Amino acid sequence: MRQLFPHLATFATYVMSGCTAAVVDIGAYFLLLHVGIWYIIANIAGGILGFFTAFLMHKFVVFQKKNDFLRHLVRYFITDMVNTGVVTGLLYVLVEVAGIAVGPAKFIALVPMIAWNFFVYKFFVYV
Repeated sequence: MRQLFPHLATFATYVMSGCTAAVVDIGAYFLLLHVGIWYIIANIAGGILGFFTAFLMHKFVVFQKKNDFLRHLVRYFITDMVNTGVVTGLLYVLVEVAGIAVGPAKFIALVPMIAWNFFVYKFFVYV
């Protein structure tokens, strides 16, 4: 447990910055749905906006990395593209196969990504 304690503050900051990025992502998603954009396109557009919000907050606020901007951006981009593919695929299954409404499906699709990303960012992106 003592080995995890130093990471708890970082994880709490990660969660808060992730919430900010999620508001941007989900806000854009619902805004685009409201104006009639197809939910798959709305998801991708929201993901792009959330990407930039999350990258900047994670790099400079959570992990406090001031150097290697391009290297971190490339690694973060690779991670985010995998995440976008997984979340979009899960969103499609939840909506088209399980019959869940597009709003709740977005939230359900994001849940698994939150936990695994902390470790991916900490030990792959920002090393």
